[in-house]
Amino acid sequence: MSNKALCGIEGVFSYLPPRLQSCVAKISTEVLSEITELRLRADLPLVLVTAQEKLFLTENGRATALQRSGLCTVSGAEIEEIVAKACGYSVYSHQQDFANGYLSLPGGHRLGLCGTVVAEKGAPNGIRAITALNLRIAREIPTAADEVFTACFQHGLQNVLLVGPPGCGKTTVLRALAQQLSNGRRQKLYTCAVVDERKEIFPNRYCQTTPCFADVLSGYPKADGIALAVRVLSPEMIFCDEIGSAEDVSAIADGMRCGVHFAVTAHAESITQLMRRPTVKPLFLPGAIDTVLLLGTGEHLGKIRSIYKVGESIDQNGGHPVACGGLPFDGGDLMRTIA
Repeated sequence: MSNKALCGIEGVFSYLPPRLQSCVAKISTEVLSEITELRLRADLPLVLVTAQEKLFLTENGRATALQRSGLCTVSGAEIEEIVAKACGYSVYSHQQDFANGYLSLPGGHRLGLCGTVVAEKGAPNGIRAITALNLRIAREIPTAADEVFTACFQHGLQNVLLVGPPGCGKTTVLRALAQQLSNGRRQKLYTCAVVDERKEIFPNRYCQTTPCFADVLSGYPKADGIALAVRVLSPEMIFCDEIGSAEDVSAIADGMRCGVHFAVTAHAESITQLMRRPTVKPLFLPGAIDTVLLLGTGEHLGKIRSIYKVGESIDQNGGHPVACGGLPFDGGDLMRTIA
């Protein structure tokens, strides 16, 4: 693993208490390079998550699928210590983050929070009595977008939606695509903007192995960042992660009407699930999204599982015109499935 790759890994593990750091430090380089999440639950063993499996960690740093004696168990006090350190020991200054259910960490990593909700006027206002954490590890893989570029961008820009369940590599692919289109690697230099609301797409430029010449609007709400980028940055392409609200979609649609292209991501496990999300449907009107790419999981993490061309058939059983979520598609077969 390169020094720059380890830069992010070591940074995220520094939030662990010394005892847990000691256990993690003993993990083999091979396993370490595959970890995508650490799941920490009070009074239960620490769990390592990779693209292929979930493993327990022993006190001596061995990864095992067996629940046995000698496992590295996380205490409630250690959970509290991790949260406090992630907040810079100023919990009250992060109340909005608690209301959102996560803390963004340097390096693009994310600490998901699980506990008892604090509600105000029926709406979540924070979390107390935190009992579990999900430490998601961000990685830079410059070649992650090679398949997407080949499928969609060999003949110029278009509007692309990357779809998949949580943890399937959408952000990693989006980051690599922004790098490739903005830095001239693909023979042409495009003016790009990245609306990085959660500070996860390009959190630490000093720790990148591949340069990115995109303009990064860090911490901006997506709708506000998109409007600002269109107004003052003259982008040919805008990238943003995890769209879902009506405001996000409206801002993207406005940007497309101004002649800007978009590459965005959304959570869904299938095209049918995606089309059941009413806020996303306006992106499938004429002149909006051109191509939907469904990403794989497990051994196909970050790889294209299926390609859907909006307005063309996505039927797997004979290529007949079909409708997803009430929206008709017609035309030729455009699905490619990884064997």
